[in-house]
Amino acid sequence: MSEKFSSATDFQLKRFVIYKASSTGFKAKDGLDIKKLVESFEYVESIVHPFLMASATIVDSTGLIGSLPIKGGERVVIQVMTNIGNTPIEYDMIVWQVSNRYAQQKQQTYSLGLISPEALQNEITRVNVVMEGNPESIIKKVVKDKEYIGSEKEFFSEPSLLETKLIPTKTRPFDLAAQLAIKCVSPKAKFESTNSKNKNETKQEIKGSGGFMFWETRRGYNFFAVDSLCADDKSPLKSDRLKTKAWGEKKGEEYTERLGNIGDGADDRFTIKKSVFESEVDMLSSLRLGKYSSLIAFFNHSTGQYEEYVYKIKDSYENMAHLGGQDSISLMPIQGVELSDYPSRMMSIYLDHETWSNDWEPASPEKKDGSDKPTKFADWQKYYMAQSIARYKLLTNQKCSIVIPGNAQICAGDRINVRLVSKLPDQDAKNEPWDRESSGQYLIQEVTHAYDAMTGTNGVFLTTLRLMRDSYGQKDKVSSHNQ
Repeated sequence: MSEKFSSATDFQLKRFVIYKASSTGFKAKDGLDIKKLVESFEYVESIVHPFLMASATIVDSTGLIGSLPIKGGERVVIQVMTNIGNTPIEYDMIVWQVSNRYAQQKQQTYSLGLISPEALQNEITRVNVVMEGNPESIIKKVVKDKEYIGSEKEFFSEPSLLETKLIPTKTRPFDLAAQLAIKCVSPKAKFESTNSKNKNETKQEIKGSGGFMFWETRRGYNFFAVDSLCADDKSPLKSDRLKTKAWGEKKGEEYTERLGNIGDGADDRFTIKKSVFESEVDMLSSLRLGKYSSLIAFFNHSTGQYEEYVYKIKDSYENMAHLGGQDSISLMPIQGVELSDYPSRMMSIYLDHETWSNDWEPASPEKKDGSDKPTKFADWQKYYMAQSIARYKLLTNQKCSIVIPGNAQICAGDRINVRLVSKLPDQDAKNEPWDRESSGQYLIQEVTHAYDAMTGTNGVFLTTLRLMRDSYGQKDKVSSHNQ
């Protein structure tokens, strides 16, 4: 623990500088450090959001809001020193909202809503040209190129297995990224398909899985397959480009739940102060969203053909990377029928393989349509759409929130190992002190860093992590995938 701090939750707000909004950019001389006016500050990252969010509560006795003035668009640079790491953590954001303002005894209190600068740029930018290539390169282009978002932040990613071509639709860059993510397939995936005797059906075996995530952290932008995010470090499904290690793996840095002060000499920085399981079982929602099985009806404009495809999660579960210890999925039978035996969600998709193909050969990837090999931009939706939907929903099998002493190094999309105490009766808990069903590795869905500058000598810094995983229990061995 740093010599500057006596408690695991201590922090120091070193800077909270606000710069006047200007058409010519932000100038250093226009910056005003208002750290003494900051009551609290909360910073949020999530793997389902393409930008960062934060809010700060300001107790203003100087008339700052009127004299600066604060109208939206101001740049805010925040620096904090914490117990973990030797250098300050810096956040660079833009004011997008002022809310909850009230006056009392000649001072005003209000909240500043902060957001990534790129989020505002996204609102005024449209993609209206043909885009082609790997989704990874398309998303990187709209994020990094000055004609679109023009971000100078780092971009971490892996390619999709399949390439694509997009019709110009005046779509916002981040919306485009979200549309592509669900259509992307892990580069480690393999496809095998066979023609059914029924001409209106396609039978297929999918190895690997679909579904990507696009999100921002303080490290930069990220675009990775769900399988990469869930895979062990030694798993063939983990991308070599995903360098982050799971938190809590190093000796002495295990995140461990401690109920009361047990005096075991452990580092307080790695104590789980609170754990709450938000959702563990929701069968109705799972069935409605097609988690176990779904039917997709396709109308192929190129061939005039109607066909149906039934996806069952049990056919591809063993080929996915999993965070928990379950090597197989349990499908509880209802009235003698497994949950995946009959599709619980029906969807329809319009296919047009010929949109980007001018050759005489059929653009369809299917042999039944007369194709020897698929064209470069064939529409593979029947192979990935249902599986991507099921993969996203599978991640919510077990959801948990934990509160730990502040660790600003943790980002959304990281993995974390947690040890939660057994909730069994005293005698049973002596034999098994840890909850093996709930402990283990999770994916961090959302991070909230809450800085309270008004409590104690050095404030109070707590981190709340919303965790999720696709299977239960601790993992005792590296996952094996039928690749």
